[in-house]
Amino acid sequence: MVPAFYPKMGPNTGVKNFMKVSVKDAGTCRKTMNIKIPAEAIAIERTETLKAYTKVVNIPGFRKGKAPAQVVARKFSTEITKELEERMVPRFYHEALKESELKVVGIIDVSEVKIEEEQPLSFSVTVDIEPEFKLPKYVDIPVKEEKEKVTDKQVQEQIDAIRNQHANYNEVENKAVEKGDMAQLTYEATADGKPLEEVAPDAKGLGKGNGYWVSADEQAFIPGMGEAIVGLNIGDKKEVQVEFPKTFMVKELAGIKATYTIEVTAVRERTLPEIDETFLSRLQVESEESLRTQIQEQMEQAAEQKLLNDKHEQIIKYLIKKTKLDVPESIVQQQTRNAMYDIAQQRMMMGMSQEQIGEQQEDILKEAQGRALENVKLRYIGLGIATELKLDVNDLEIDEEIASMAIRQQKDARALRKEMEENDTVESIGEQIRFNKALNYMLENAKIK
Repeated sequence: MVPAFYPKMGPNTGVKNFMKVSVKDAGTCRKTMNIKIPAEAIAIERTETLKAYTKVVNIPGFRKGKAPAQVVARKFSTEITKELEERMVPRFYHEALKESELKVVGIIDVSEVKIEEEQPLSFSVTVDIEPEFKLPKYVDIPVKEEKEKVTDKQVQEQIDAIRNQHANYNEVENKAVEKGDMAQLTYEATADGKPLEEVAPDAKGLGKGNGYWVSADEQAFIPGMGEAIVGLNIGDKKEVQVEFPKTFMVKELAGIKATYTIEVTAVRERTLPEIDETFLSRLQVESEESLRTQIQEQMEQAAEQKLLNDKHEQIIKYLIKKTKLDVPESIVQQQTRNAMYDIAQQRMMMGMSQEQIGEQQEDILKEAQGRALENVKLRYIGLGIATELKLDVNDLEIDEEIASMAIRQQKDARALRKEMEENDTVESIGEQIRFNKALNYMLENAKIK
């Protein structure tokens, strides 16, 4: 059994003085370090390792730690060589890294390492490094400020929307469908003279159906169907021309023109609640005036946040446009994977199936690559500005941000921090805080138009 140990290498080994390091370009933000250690330095390391083995191994005929070094070397030759190979590469790599002063963000490749007695050791490590670039001007950035005033009409529209959310739907007869009502449909669709179910077999339920309730507004899932049923009565039949947009979530139907033959089989009339004591109590407000004031304040806060986000977005676009910057490919690839996951999650929340997302894999990859490239560039620019401005972050700020995240995610703050420490993502919180400080600085010093 190979003993577990890490012999301490003292300064008397002189390894660093023997080591030779050369660095050459290997691509955008990529370098290859060629590292060479002479045979005599390897011999010193082998001797130290052999001493450690001699102290702990058991060899028949000898007391523990008393076997001759040559006996131990012969019996454990393979194990000692393997130990040297596994231990020396990272050790000399870190020594070479200090000497080269490269700012490494990821190791891409390590050449095969083979140690032979009385032979020098040579190996190469290819790494991605932080980009070197010139920061753009980050004061007096031109920013347009377009404030939106919340009107009484907008407040009323919000109140109407709340009433719609609490609306009742009662089945009625002898009444034409009005906007906001619901109609139950029997339908069958064709495209190019063929049943839609044949043209798009995977679009289940959209080619033919019974008892399908449609809201008479622009929110209907089948494009244009909600508007088309306004004015129809029970028993009425109609042909509806539908053109599925190219962005339709069911990719198989995107861009297809179909003809729907529909019949109304039932109607539900929408009844909005009166703004009375019962309705106000349900919303936990004392009066209609209080409701309007509350909505006004909420909409004004939302408008302020929208204005702030818009100004931040203008600064971000300016920074990207004004900075010439190449970024490490490995970081972009990692961010692309993260972005692909986020996009897929968003589309699943919109109702897409795993199969549909799989069909859009190529489009998702393209979108993710563009998003990742911009995010990586922006990170380096923002953190570069934060560094130049000496904008730091302390533990309290990180704790407060993690606590805020825990509230949003409905988690315990201590558990979330432990999880982030295990995933090595706490540092990213600090980076985000520094980035936000830089962004706020740029906005405070922007040229507002």
